[in-house]
Amino acid sequence: MGEDASLDEFLGGESSEQSEATDAVEPADETEVEPAGEGEPADADEPETDATDVEPARTTYAWNDEGATCEACGETIERRWQQEGGLVCIECKDWERA
Repeated sequence: MGEDASLDEFLGGESSEQSEATDAVEPADETEVEPAGEGEPADADEPETDATDVEPARTTYAWNDEGATCEACGETIERRWQQEGGLVCIECKDWERA
């Protein structure tokens, strides 16, 4: 596994031509939007989402500058990844499994 990449490497820089073209675009005329009917959702294409339906985010990686123990081999390392409920080093991580 290679070194960490900067997020800047994934961003597409906007050229001066693109920013000038964006500045030159005139705003569209404001149009009147009719409100949705009573008891009817404003956007019928989007299903309603209940907050209980959303699965909370889980960590997949941990870093400790003082080092921590790999739960599989016992080696002290700075970087560890989640695997089967424990944190393991890069050598012990099974990258084929989700």
